[in-house]
Amino acid sequence: MSAASGRVQEARKECIVSLQGKEFSFLERCKCKPIKATQKTYLRNNYNYVIRAKVKEVKTKCHDVTAVVEVKEILKSSLVNIPRDTVNLYTNSGCLCPPLNANEEYIIMGYEDEERSRLLLVEGSIAEKWKDRLGKKVKRWDQKLRHPGKGRNEPGQSDSAQKSGRATNPRQRRN
Repeated sequence: MSAASGRVQEARKECIVSLQGKEFSFLERCKCKPIKATQKTYLRNNYNYVIRAKVKEVKTKCHDVTAVVEVKEILKSSLVNIPRDTVNLYTNSGCLCPPLNANEEYIIMGYEDEERSRLLLVEGSIAEKWKDRLGKKVKRWDQKLRHPGKGRNEPGQSDSAQKSGRATNPRQRRN
């Protein structure tokens, strides 16, 4: 599913409410608009962290949803220390958007709650099934974010000339 198609992913959460000694269970549908991991989105959203992680479980307690993940690789981190261990990803709503499935490995891009030293998985965050190719792309995008002047699209040079350090026009060469 892509964001361009306008489709919405649904996640379900169960909430158990106690009322006058009786417990009632109800399912609430969450509508999550998926965000595709593209260079434009990555540069625009300036995520605080990017990790490769395997989802251990998704915990739901009424309006609090937490994803427990095992961090496999840290592609980007900011102020919150991210251990290569089991960590919690917190939501700011009762829905886990983007949705995550247990025992799946994802690339996750999100934000931090610096005051509480927490990783957040909130609206605007990205979670896509892990692919090595996507991990390499993210590393390249992060270089562009850190060094905006450097890049492949410098005027007057082709990709091959830039790699070799030579100008494309032979008249521009130094003798």
